[in-house]
Amino acid sequence: MLNILINENIGLPYNSYNVGLKKMHNDAFFTRWKNVNLSRVAPFIYLRYYERHSTVYEKQSTVSGLTTKGYFYLNNEFAACEVFVEKVQEGFWMIAMEIRSKENIHYYITPKHKTNFYSANFISSSTEIGYQNGKDIHWDSTQVLFFDPSTSHEIYLKKGTRVKCSRLIYTNNFLNALAGSEINFSSEKGQFNQTISNRTMVKAEDFLQDRLFNILRYERNEYHYRASLFSAAYGLTTFFLKLLSGKKEIMNDLNKKDNYAMLKAAKILEVHFSDRFPGIHKLAFDCNISVSKLKRDFKKIYGITPLNYFRNLQVTYAMVSYKEREKTAKELAADLGFKKSSNFSAWYKNINDHQNYITKS
Repeated sequence: MLNILINENIGLPYNSYNVGLKKMHNDAFFTRWKNVNLSRVAPFIYLRYYERHSTVYEKQSTVSGLTTKGYFYLNNEFAACEVFVEKVQEGFWMIAMEIRSKENIHYYITPKHKTNFYSANFISSSTEIGYQNGKDIHWDSTQVLFFDPSTSHEIYLKKGTRVKCSRLIYTNNFLNALAGSEINFSSEKGQFNQTISNRTMVKAEDFLQDRLFNILRYERNEYHYRASLFSAAYGLTTFFLKLLSGKKEIMNDLNKKDNYAMLKAAKILEVHFSDRFPGIHKLAFDCNISVSKLKRDFKKIYGITPLNYFRNLQVTYAMVSYKEREKTAKELAADLGFKKSSNFSAWYKNINDHQNYITKS
């Protein structure tokens, strides 16, 4: 985890470090690193800090940095961070960070056995990031890591490195319910860490992470924001669970042109989720690709078909509206293009179990 540790007592950024020469593998041997110890941080601490410092009140923040709606900046001694915090749903949080290292930093991430939180961490950079596994340091521009309460990790960032990190945090009960019978995280934690240690991101994950950051930065005020965020977070979760359970069928051969077409397809569906599904042929025409290629590549990236992606957007919109009691079933039916509210109600009940629905292939 690449994070700024928030002190649990006062809610302020905290780092402890020492400077020294440490014998390391390959080019790390001759590098002077600042060693930064990071304890595990429960999501509620981030959320408490976020709620305290990202309100619309005009009083000056008590920490170094600018805070605003939905995200905040931390200008730390060792790294400048832009941090986004969202509660996707009960038992599922997302912390997205872009970090620029000001020093050569060696992060120690220590266990926190008493917590009940697990996380999938997607880390990417234009330069190499070091991840220590045993005695060796694995250098790569992307990393996918699984953290449970009992594991420790060491990560190296060279000075000037700019890193994106999407940290998806789950409670044990939520993650086991989401994974179903294929995986039991409580009984086989060690196996999972061994399975995905040092795994690089597939192109679809890299694409989804970029999409997630675009949503967080530029689409916060759009009416489809929650639906888009939901789909991006669950898309990353889908790939994480598929690869973790040994499903290696995900392809890694999409080029930039293919990615752009899929981005355009997703945007069309997100912007028009309150209308009827445009149809697979029209969607393919608008993206200037064949129907077969649209179906194949869309599923490679998002893990589901365009129609299911569209329905998931509508499910999210309906669930939030129901939960916050903003609209009645009749009003929602009209918003989503249903002629009869009874048809909408029946459809909503059939696919309301969106946790399992969205991860189906």
